[in-house]
Amino acid sequence: MAKRTILVDSARRELEKHGTETFPMTVNHDDLWSFEGKNVPIHWHNDLEINLIREGEAVFQVYQKSYRVRTGEGFLLNRNVPHSCSSPGNEHVRYSTILVRPDFLYGDFGSDVERKCFQPFLQNSAIPCIYLTGFDENGKEILQKLNQVEEAFDRKRFCYELKIKGLLCEAFAMILYGHRQELTKFVPANLQELERLEKMLNYLNMHFTEVISLQDLADQVHLSREVCCRLFKKMTGKTITGYLEEYRVNKSFSLVQSGQYSMIQITEMVGFSNPSRFASAFRKRFGCNPGEYNSVKH
Repeated sequence: MAKRTILVDSARRELEKHGTETFPMTVNHDDLWSFEGKNVPIHWHNDLEINLIREGEAVFQVYQKSYRVRTGEGFLLNRNVPHSCSSPGNEHVRYSTILVRPDFLYGDFGSDVERKCFQPFLQNSAIPCIYLTGFDENGKEILQKLNQVEEAFDRKRFCYELKIKGLLCEAFAMILYGHRQELTKFVPANLQELERLEKMLNYLNMHFTEVISLQDLADQVHLSREVCCRLFKKMTGKTITGYLEEYRVNKSFSLVQSGQYSMIQITEMVGFSNPSRFASAFRKRFGCNPGEYNSVKH
């Protein structure tokens, strides 16, 4: 079975449209093991994303913070927030993902709903994500409404579009009201930082098979090497070296699965300096050496 990939540009911005122009939302049913490398690599998009964990435990990396989300819990990601997802024990994680374009909920730009309710969240870099739990009655009701969104989307009965919009608006009203104190501490989104991250990721992803100079990378965004490293860590939660290792290992996954190449060939194809470093990185990510992978039952 072909592994799922997230279609992104060279700066890791997702290219796939969620839903349609006339109904800009969708619900996906996913398993981390269905993705290449059994994880969702760093990416971002303009839509709001809500993940509802059905089985297992997921770790979401958002900037420099990791969030463990367990079965029955949810996780809301703000738009244009770089994020990745993995399993702490390389286990199956089954989850549903609701993706919705913000204006589907608030209507016209400049409306009272957009200005008073959504703008303090959507343009607030202090709240990149919200952890959703059922610890209290309010949390239980929010998760119940989001589960009803999934059910309505899957069944697609007459007027399901209207029901979904109503449920999502109710859920977001409860979520935003519950975080109203945080929303008053408004920190404008730093678009320059996101643009610089895009340029850095674009350069790394275009040159991952080569020996990459930190100075050359810093020159792409007109920063010193030290500031470049700090910004990358702030925006992704990863060091540049750590990101490159993860990216190269993920790129090697399909090559190892194919069984068509030697370890030396794959090492060169994905940019590791030697087979030993490649094997070590692969073993750390997948729990076995590249040569053993196809013989291990997964």
